Amino acid sequence: MARIRGVIFDMDGTLTEHYMDFQRLRHEMGIPTGDIVDHLMAADETERRRLDAILHRFEEDAAMNATLQPGVHELLAALRARGIKLGLLTRNSRRSVAALMARFDLGFDATVTREDGPYKPSPQPVLAIARQWGVSPAEVLVVGDYVHDLRCARDAGATGVLLINDRVPEWAKEAQHVVHKLQEVLALIDRLEENPSA
Repeated sequence: MARIRGVIFDMDGTLTEHYMDFQRLRHEMGIPTGDIVDHLMAADETERRRLDAILHRFEEDAAMNATLQPGVHELLAALRARGIKLGLLTRNSRRSVAALMARFDLGFDATVTREDGPYKPSPQPVLAIARQWGVSPAEVLVVGDYVHDLRCARDAGATGVLLINDRVPEWAKEAQHVVHKLQEVLALIDRLEENPSA
């Protein structure tokens, strides 16, 4: 495997602890099943404004009240010290991302939200970030807690790393690697660079 030159993180449930009540969100939006963001993007203008207002309210609440996963600042600092680029790829709004980053004093070399074009599970955001950094997707890890993170990594030719917060989900088999704590990402990078077939 190529040397790891960039790590792209998901936000909710990855950099932050799970906070948002998706069941309540679905109830308020009137979307009992299916992909919330797909539904939002496909709605007509009036309906989209209504849905967007509800989603923004939930996201802003999460940005102001969610807690970081243990060791986030230490991990990001250690990756930076190694010269590894840092990315944030989320289906959240730009506004909620800015609020969270300001609250916790976080900074990334690339930040992509749902308003920036194709969103996860599309591989396009990962490919765009890799191009921006001047690296190959094969030199990038994508770390997230949901199947969308794994699929966008796989389809971009990057390495998908699943953070398991509690129970092992049925789609964990789609992960190339699994970690139980964010700090394990450093050891994983060492392992991959020492033994490319690991």
